[in-house]
Amino acid sequence: MTPVALIMSLEAVRLEAHSALPNAPVVDDRRRESVAMTKVRGLAARTLRRAADRVEPTPALTYG
Repeated sequence: MTPVALIMSLEAVRLEAHSALPNAPVVDDRRRESVAMTKVRGLAARTLRRAADRVEPTPALTYG
């Protein structure tokens, strides 16, 4: 192995090891959700909640 390749591989290993430390920088690479997508998710959640309550009502609704 040439000295340059050895140095490059050691540097890559060092960077990889340092990325697991608790103080490593956190990069948020997720895209922000659009307003429309947020509304669709809310609508889907409400619809699923209503369907779940029809199948198996929560105790608060049955002992009112």
